[in-house]
Amino acid sequence: MRLIVSNLVAAFWALILGEVLGYICGQLDILTIDPVTMGVLAIVVGLFAANCFAWITKSAEVTSK
Repeated sequence: MRLIVSNLVAAFWALILGEVLGYICGQLDILTIDPVTMGVLAIVVGLFAANCFAWITKSAEVTSK
C-alpha cells in the first residue's frame, strides 16, 4: 500500500510541476504546447525517476533485527 500511495503522490507532483514547466517554456519560446501530452510525459518521467531513486537507495535502508 505504501508503494501505491508514494507513486500516486509522485505522479500528482510530477503532473503539477510538468504543467508549470511546460507553460513557462512555451511562453519563453512562443510555442504551443499540448497540456495532455505534457502531463503524460511529466508523469512517466516522474514515476520513473521516483522508482529509480527508491530502488537505488533500497540497499541503504537500515534493517532492524
